[in-house]
Amino acid sequence: MRKFETVVSKAVAWLMPNIDTDAIAPMKRLILNTDELGVYSFEPYRFVNGDGDAFVLNMDFPLNRPENKDARILIAGDNFGCGSSRETAVQAIDKCGLRVVIASSFGGIFVKNCFAQGILPLCYEKCLVEEFARQAQTGGLFTVDLGNKIMTSPNGHQYPIEIEESRREILLGGLDEVRMTLNRSEYYEAFLERDREYRPWIYSTT
Repeated sequence: MRKFETVVSKAVAWLMPNIDTDAIAPMKRLILNTDELGVYSFEPYRFVNGDGDAFVLNMDFPLNRPENKDARILIAGDNFGCGSSRETAVQAIDKCGLRVVIASSFGGIFVKNCFAQGILPLCYEKCLVEEFARQAQTGGLFTVDLGNKIMTSPNGHQYPIEIEESRREILLGGLDEVRMTLNRSEYYEAFLERDREYRPWIYSTT
């Protein structure tokens, strides 16, 4: 997994509520390899008539607009990533070049999948998300500094990034859960050493 570095980028605002994981990564596209997922991401909205096979882009969809080509931040609507547990939804977002998704609420499993795959989901009050969306229309830059847990909007205002420390370490270190556990092996070894003193019978082989 890539390390999460400070993101300085324009943001794409798309406040459509209740975008589920099937809209982000449609079931019929799951046979594709990971690199192709970005092409068909958001298929019901990305293509005219929701038909990716025809491959006629809907230019009203924000991610299709040329000015948003290099944006790495998505400002999304309420309950983004709801629906079924689908890791490919996060993979599709990653293949779109996005590293940060901002919304007022997310699907719970979607959030877990984001952290597992190097995407940072940021949750703020709805009024703030709407304000960020307005600022995004100006083309100004957002700065997401996970190291210092601060996000700066184009108007210069700063907002705290609230995140569990273990999840922050995973993103900053580019670690998956297995590597995170191995990095903390000394804590488990110390626990076992203490536990053997307190409960030696647990470790008896006779």
